[in-house]
Amino acid sequence: MADDIRALTGVRGVAAAVIVVYHFGDVQLSTGGTGSFFRIPYGYLLVDMFFMLSGYVMALNYRETFRHLTGKVFASFMLKRVARLYPAYFIIGLFYVAKIAAGLSGEKLEMYSAWDWFGNLFMLSGWGLYIFPIIGVAWAASAEMGSYLLLPLLMPWTQSKHRWIALLAVIAALVGIYAVSITGRGSGGPLDVVNGNSLYPMLRAVCGFALGLVIFRFGDLVDHLSGTMQDILVIALPLAIIAVGIAEASDRLMYLLYIPLVAVLSRDGRMAQLLFGNRLVYRLGIISYSIYLIHPLFVSFAIRTWRHFGQVDWVYLAASLVAFALIWALAEVSYRLIEMPGRNWIARHFARRQSEVPAKA
Repeated sequence: MADDIRALTGVRGVAAAVIVVYHFGDVQLSTGGTGSFFRIPYGYLLVDMFFMLSGYVMALNYRETFRHLTGKVFASFMLKRVARLYPAYFIIGLFYVAKIAAGLSGEKLEMYSAWDWFGNLFMLSGWGLYIFPIIGVAWAASAEMGSYLLLPLLMPWTQSKHRWIALLAVIAALVGIYAVSITGRGSGGPLDVVNGNSLYPMLRAVCGFALGLVIFRFGDLVDHLSGTMQDILVIALPLAIIAVGIAEASDRLMYLLYIPLVAVLSRDGRMAQLLFGNRLVYRLGIISYSIYLIHPLFVSFAIRTWRHFGQVDWVYLAASLVAFALIWALAEVSYRLIEMPGRNWIARHFARRQSEVPAKA
């Protein structure tokens, strides 16, 4: 199996794009502050697909590594994860700070305590430590980092050669997701739990991450399906997800549909390649992390434009389209000039420092 599954990378890009549109629609404009401008039902759940995809990719790339895990191997693994997530998080975070300092945000720098600054600097806003985030959406990246730290516990359980043990992991993860959904803490829906004053956002991330690991473990079940049936599922499952959203049936039901979707896309079949592995969508997936971090910066731009030009619907839509183009362009810049150089610099710098440590006699 290839280390890079194009359909999974592509669906990550689609998820990021839907999240952007969801957040631009989830603003209170023409309704006088009583509802959203337009809605994508359960759009917040696309973050959970990120967690599942990350879990799957970790199992794909590190399953064998974790069979012979040592402290040094785990430190190297975590260094790679930090190198992947932190450079863009830090640099883009500086733009959020500048926006707040310039008075272009509804927040003020004085709102942040020393503990908030510490937690934001070290990417801890998703760990239930009562940290007020500078980048609100970064709770997901923070919680994903926490999932990586738990991987030495999750990997043996989810990848066990005994299927019943892996099935227990599935049950535990689904019970955890159900527990999150009944807390009453969800803002946009039962599972939209993001506030950093509890461990529920972290639980949400870890459960999705564990399900991604288990999807890899049971991926061979998809191989029993014919190529034609896999292609049918690649079409049918997104349609079912859309239908659940239109009917506003249940975010828990939609969540469950993500599991077989990730499983069938992981086989990278003909239809998966056509819909999610094509050049455009695949590239969107490559830059999806920067898209996710950058896009909230521009929501206020669209709102201010709407207010300035007469508060009519078409102005907000036009401003949103301009913002989408800017987000896409800046995400490309971020990926090329921040994400990749930052990742390479951290890897080289710390690898060199480790090599300079004298060996013990």
